[in-house]
Amino acid sequence: SNAASHSSPFTRAKMTEIVGQVLAFVGEDPEINATWVLRFTSVQFGISFFTSITRTESNAALALLGLYSAYGRKKEATKLYFVFLLLSIVTDFIWMIMYGNQIAGAETQEVQNEWQDYAFPPIGTAKFVLGMSVISFVVKILSTPFVYKLHTNLVGDEDHIMSARSAYGSSSSGVRPSFVVGGGGGGYQATGDAGSYQNKDEL
Repeated sequence: SNAASHSSPFTRAKMTEIVGQVLAFVGEDPEINATWVLRFTSVQFGISFFTSITRTESNAALALLGLYSAYGRKKEATKLYFVFLLLSIVTDFIWMIMYGNQIAGAETQEVQNEWQDYAFPPIGTAKFVLGMSVISFVVKILSTPFVYKLHTNLVGDEDHIMSARSAYGSSSSGVRPSFVVGGGGGGYQATGDAGSYQNKDEL
């Protein structure tokens, strides 16, 4: 029991250190992280066309959510995608183990009964789908820290609204910006004050 109590904190500390190193490697720039998320989700979406040959595929919808969150720089959508991404990693791992066992069982039956047909897909097709699923699984794991960093460094919609309101309030308290109406050497220079303008043509 003492050994277990000593090893458990060590394991947690080691895992925390590894996670911290991975997150430090990713970086803080949301634009770079969004670009990587777009790349990872595009690969996932492409692979889903092949894995849908023999399995009920939900990774296509998941990849579309990731593309939307990365393209739009949506903080809440990125958070939702991150949660579903972690869930899909767990379910994909379970599915790969079960599907691998089915392939092994089908191969055994195929050897024992050479001329018998089975409801299971052809062995070659099943192995191809399993291989593509493994690639998708690895891509998901690699994309996880980028999705997390993208979420933590994005500004939420409420923050955008508050910053816009504060910017409007500061501009209304000071001198409003001016603009020139008309091209060339002439025209009117208008300010934010109602009804005020200055003719730029010198008489």
